[in-house]
Amino acid sequence: MPFVSAADAPNAHLVEVPFDGPVPAEGIDRQPLVGTPSMRHVMLAFAPGFKTIPHRHPGAGESFLILGGSGWFTIDGERYEALPGRLLWAPTDEVHAIEAGPEGLRFMASVGPNEDRPDEEVLVTEGSAG
Repeated sequence: MPFVSAADAPNAHLVEVPFDGPVPAEGIDRQPLVGTPSMRHVMLAFAPGFKTIPHRHPGAGESFLILGGSGWFTIDGERYEALPGRLLWAPTDEVHAIEAGPEGLRFMASVGPNEDRPDEEVLVTEGSAG
């Protein structure tokens, strides 16, 4: 998840986060909520069936609070069902990927620290690049 500039996020003491709402017809909708040097929180909505490429963050852990829809997270080789109210955690350096279900997926992703490192790695595996 890309770096969030403080100028791109409300960075307010209180931000309303809707638990329901639309998902895009295709691709991703990304709304930065907080962007500081130590952390970033981003609301994400994935279109039905949208998948990320497996990747890892060498200097940061990432958590995912599921708000709506459904899907699957693969974290360090284990597959977890993503349902509203569930919190998933990808510790520093663990490979993870996300797949939205048939109704799409809405979640808040939180990463700390908020930096894009040159050693961040996207793993293109057979079948994920085509």
